[in-house]
Amino acid sequence: MASTTVWLARHGETIWTVEDKFNGLSEVELTERGRTQAEELGKWLEKEPLSAVYCSPLQRCIETAGLAVAHRGLSPIITPELKELDYGLWDGMRREEIISSYAELWKEWTRDPAAVAAPQGETGYDVLARVMPAIKRLVTKHAGESILVVAHKAVNRLVLCDLLGVPPRDYRRRIGQSACALNCIKWLNEEPFVVLVNSTAHYHAL
Repeated sequence: MASTTVWLARHGETIWTVEDKFNGLSEVELTERGRTQAEELGKWLEKEPLSAVYCSPLQRCIETAGLAVAHRGLSPIITPELKELDYGLWDGMRREEIISSYAELWKEWTRDPAAVAAPQGETGYDVLARVMPAIKRLVTKHAGESILVVAHKAVNRLVLCDLLGVPPRDYRRRIGQSACALNCIKWLNEEPFVVLVNSTAHYHAL
């Protein structure tokens, strides 16, 4: 039986990536470097027979996906379940600002970010509850094919934890996810096999 391949990417660099600000549902555009990263991602996947590309509804993912498949004639399919973890009142704040303003909650959150949420935000478990059914639905829909999925840092880390059997509470400690990083998962007989994690080889020379 042919395997189903999901190329799971994070969006390219944004100014908040550079400034180390938490970015959940706020709209922040790609930097020029981020756009170049997305273009290089497309070149890296040039020989991969992608049948479709799916992305988060946030503009940074839509733009990354569009640039990556611009030469293929594919249009990104917006998938709401792929949106980033909602950081609530922490959205747009720098780490040191959060530590200063929410010292106790920050300690609780860093101990278990899967179970603890930022004020007015959501937990890692909330993200898994909406993302994993969507991923499995796409795998079933594209059985035997290869697709590109463009999402976010926390989303991708949580997906990879789920597939690798890593406790969700460790998603920030155990899984890296750089700007425009590429991951690859192959499904055979409904069993996932992770073959690539957090690769930035496509833009290492930038």
